[in-house]
Amino acid sequence: MGDQMQGCRGKAGIWAGITGLIVAVFLMVVAHEPFYVAVFMGLLTVLLFGGFLIWAFCTGRDVPEAARPSSAPAKEPAIPESPVETFNAQSPEGAAAHAQAAAAVPASEPAAAAQPAPEPKPAPAPAPAAAEAPQVEVKAEAAKPAPVEETAPKAAAPAVGQPAAAEGPGKKPRGLKAPRKAGADDLKKIEGIGPKLEETLNGWGIYHFDQIAKWGPEEVAYADQNVPRFKGRCTRDKWVSQARIIVEDGMDAFLERAKTNDY
Repeated sequence: MGDQMQGCRGKAGIWAGITGLIVAVFLMVVAHEPFYVAVFMGLLTVLLFGGFLIWAFCTGRDVPEAARPSSAPAKEPAIPESPVETFNAQSPEGAAAHAQAAAAVPASEPAAAAQPAPEPKPAPAPAPAAAEAPQVEVKAEAAKPAPVEETAPKAAAPAVGQPAAAEGPGKKPRGLKAPRKAGADDLKKIEGIGPKLEETLNGWGIYHFDQIAKWGPEEVAYADQNVPRFKGRCTRDKWVSQARIIVEDGMDAFLERAKTNDY
């Protein structure tokens, strides 16, 4: 073991010397350092590098193998037999008794095997499940929608002041033979009455707004059916309603409401 230790350290010294020599040559040739500086740095390299190699590769190898802990488990000491067992084994009588005991053991095993195994007890029968109550299906009657009464479409309500036309031919409005002393009204102020219709109304004896304002369903029906080329114009343009506004509120109020057709 000592020879191995000396060999490891010798190799470490050789490598450290070579490294120190290389460092000294490098400093003198390449770095142009003085001779004594290069030698000093070479010796310092030998000491340091050599110590490192010895510590890294040679430490711990000088421990003898006998001192190292063994990884093999220790054997347990054998338990000595009792004196009685030793005497029985050595004596002829003991050997015969031991042989008889060994022969009796296998003979008893078939007897034990011949004994029938106990029959397993039958498991208790499960309790009968409770009778399920019959499910009664209750069918909910679908809610029937309430019958929708079909109603006939309602006719549009007549405008305020405008009577609805009566069924049938109606009745011709009562007229005047001539306009009053103040002169005939300008019936063209009513929306829907032009010069042609004004002549027709004058031919019926209608010259003033208050005459039209007094018309009822019969007169409105007659006017709707007997106005040439403009049937239904009286109801559609609300002649009676416009005439009542003029008579009751005045012409200025009528013209103001005419801007928005508020009749």
